[in-house]
Amino acid sequence: MHIICFTAGIVCALYFIILLIYSGFTSAFYLVWPAMAVCFLLLSWLFHIHFFAQLPPSVRGILLAFVAIGILVFVGVEGMILRAATLDPASGLDYVIVLGAHVRSTGPSRALALRLDAALDYAADNPDTIFIVSGGQGSNEPCTEADAMKTYLGTHGLSSDRILTEDQSTNTRENLIFSAELIPDGATVGIITNGFHVCRSLHLADALGYEHAYGIPAKGDLITQPANLFREFFAVIKDYVLVR
Repeated sequence: MHIICFTAGIVCALYFIILLIYSGFTSAFYLVWPAMAVCFLLLSWLFHIHFFAQLPPSVRGILLAFVAIGILVFVGVEGMILRAATLDPASGLDYVIVLGAHVRSTGPSRALALRLDAALDYAADNPDTIFIVSGGQGSNEPCTEADAMKTYLGTHGLSSDRILTEDQSTNTRENLIFSAELIPDGATVGIITNGFHVCRSLHLADALGYEHAYGIPAKGDLITQPANLFREFFAVIKDYVLVR
């Protein structure tokens, strides 16, 4: 086990370095990877000195039970996330909300560009759908996410009369709350976001009273996908606990 834990620690450390090189320090959650590296290396050392073998059997049993429960919960939640990421989008929706993500000085981040590309694909197949680009301005962003999204869609051929903007939100919950103010009662609504984010978005939409909401998964960025899937596990748990 100490070799497995040592290897896991090295992988976590290397992945953190890859994230910094690839996307920069865009999320404080990235710090979980060096923290996990330290934890795995510590576990490796504890296994190496046979620390756990010296514990009373009852204590080892409790630790194993916690680990088993944690693994089961993690696998179950990630299963929900991955299942939602493979949903087939409903056609002919009245409105589609495109959830915002980080904007750089050069334009939308890779994750946001993938969401916008999914919106363009949906717009081409559904000419009557109205799009709501949703996202405010973060402290490290040059403009509101909504403005950057509208510019991107317009540059790629989507008519401005099919785009509504919501530029005050700072998180997914606010995206959906503020966007709902632009949508008439009874309208069908799609939510475009990267696949890993669809599960939580639909859960929040349901909790906020959306009657006809459908997920439209966009592709995920391959390099940041592990980080996003891991972060989303904690976000789903948090939202389910707070909403319930």
